[in-house]
Amino acid sequence: MQHELRRTQMLIGEENLNKLHKAKVVLLGLGGVGGTCFETLVRGGVGFISVVDNDIFTLSNLNRQLLSSYDNLGQYKVDAALERASKINRYCQVTGFKEFIGLDNIERIIPKDTDYVIDAIDTVTSKLEVIAYCRDNGIPMISSMGTGNKLDPTKLVVTDITKTTMCPLAKVMRKELKRRGIGSLKVVYSTEKPLVPLDLGEENQDGPVSRLKKRSTPGSTSFVPPTAGIILAGEVINSLIGS
Repeated sequence: MQHELRRTQMLIGEENLNKLHKAKVVLLGLGGVGGTCFETLVRGGVGFISVVDNDIFTLSNLNRQLLSSYDNLGQYKVDAALERASKINRYCQVTGFKEFIGLDNIERIIPKDTDYVIDAIDTVTSKLEVIAYCRDNGIPMISSMGTGNKLDPTKLVVTDITKTTMCPLAKVMRKELKRRGIGSLKVVYSTEKPLVPLDLGEENQDGPVSRLKKRSTPGSTSFVPPTAGIILAGEVINSLIGS
């Protein structure tokens, strides 16, 4: 079965490989963190993956987003993910949602039989809605905190949200989760103090423009967000096989 995953089977065995092949994972976000997480899940043997992202690739994505290239600028990230998966694991079934997840579609996107949810999105409101939904329905999940304005990938750790420091996004999330009576959440976050990015003015608009509106644009690298994505995928795969 799945000769492509023979090297993985050498470490986890056929039974665990079968567990992964039957597993249903929902991945929210296909950016710098989510894109690498997606590829790691596909190559890792997860059988059913739903990806959610309503944005397209732009020139500024090329420095860190694994799925981006000059050839697919302007393409929906979800479409690129489906195409990529078909080239590296023919046994992985990927479902794409070109949507912004919220209360109006969360039950459709995250069925109650989902085995794991991975949050790699930036919007606090959506993150909180997903976290509350997963808690109420007993669905395991892990959430990525901020990876922008960081330079040291070795400072990324897995911990509970209550133990986070330094991360501005985690600080906001701690406060909002406490207000909602949610006391625990597994996260990947960086203990590195955020750098202050240089102001380079408005981004060049000679190419496709992102569909997302952001209050501020953080600096980013080719190695911190993708490392967070690999850690997320590793945590989920190890959890699915009970390691």
